[in-house]
Amino acid sequence: MKNKHCTILLLLLILSFLGGAGYWFRSLARPHKKVSKKTFLKKPVLFIHGYAGNRFSFGLMLKRFEKNNWGVKSAVVKVSSVGKVSVLGDPAAAGSMIQVLFENNRASIDEQAVWLRDILEELMQNYALKSVNIVAHSMGAVSVLSYLTNYGNERTLPEVSKLVTLGAPYNDIDPGKNSKTIEQSPMSVNGPLRPSAIYRKLKKMRHSIAAQTLFLNIIGDIDNGKSDGSVSVSSARSLRYLLDEHVYSELIIRGKKATHRKLHENREIDLKIRYFLYH
Repeated sequence: MKNKHCTILLLLLILSFLGGAGYWFRSLARPHKKVSKKTFLKKPVLFIHGYAGNRFSFGLMLKRFEKNNWGVKSAVVKVSSVGKVSVLGDPAAAGSMIQVLFENNRASIDEQAVWLRDILEELMQNYALKSVNIVAHSMGAVSVLSYLTNYGNERTLPEVSKLVTLGAPYNDIDPGKNSKTIEQSPMSVNGPLRPSAIYRKLKKMRHSIAAQTLFLNIIGDIDNGKSDGSVSVSSARSLRYLLDEHVYSELIIRGKKATHRKLHENREIDLKIRYFLYH
């Protein structure tokens, strides 16, 4: 009888754990109904994951920001594999942080740029958002830059006031997939000596980026100036040659917590993002 009771108790504990884990997992892709007592974030902030990204990509950062009362994850925007945009929650809430999730998380930069336009058009037309900030990781940041070069000056879309980029492979041949060797980008005073096709396209269209958009380019360095383990420092720094000096700022994070996948889990980076968005 005693063994039977122990077995039942163990099963209940397992079920309880699984239930709690399931709730936590679902919460990473759901908006929260919490009301912000502070309005630290003056403008809504969109969080854009990278290639093959998912709810974990920015889910934990969003939880940390909420815990610190920096904002509220008030909305989740999902884009289906055919580009249909659905909005859960209220993107216009005070201190709004908006998680963007692409069902086809391996789509091309051009596809994602179009989807970003559709998202921002939705936010403008149905939620009256006239200005937003964006935080983007890896290839997601390249897609945002592609969006800005193609649509950044359209008056029917919200202004992108500030963009934070994390570990972005601006001059990689294929910014999404990991290659066997990390793509280094030899530099001159004018930028990459061997610009990729994507970089050449961004450079050609760079004058379409709204002049008032400010950039914070955060770069990981775990091996003495070479890379974050996936993206070379030189590829990430290529952004500086596409922008005017007065709108561009750069931060290199070093050490074990500066790996590509840990950039959005680094508490030091949390604080840098907070400071940049606030000032």
